[in-house]
Amino acid sequence: SKVSDDALAEFLSKPVEEDITTVPGIGPKAAEILAKNCENDPGIETTFQLIGKFLSLKGKGMGSKEHCDAMWFYLQAKGVNSFRAGIVHSIAERTNIMMP
Repeated sequence: SKVSDDALAEFLSKPVEEDITTVPGIGPKAAEILAKNCENDPGIETTFQLIGKFLSLKGKGMGSKEHCDAMWFYLQAKGVNSFRAGIVHSIAERTNIMMP
């Protein structure tokens, strides 16, 4: 469940794009799963919404590992079964660049 270093580097070097499949590890199937509305959880259709979800999971006093774990478990609960760790790593690195 690891994205390639090249894919991560490319994602981090470009401006954030709306298309959620530009996030390493998210293909058409994961994009479809994330877009589904669930009870008390609206679908995620863009990279911006995915970053927003990641940021919303950062609780008070939460460290980086706990924050990334929360995102991993969120993706698991949504039904994303492939590349969860790679997706979390990509979004965490992207937000770290945006907000060090």
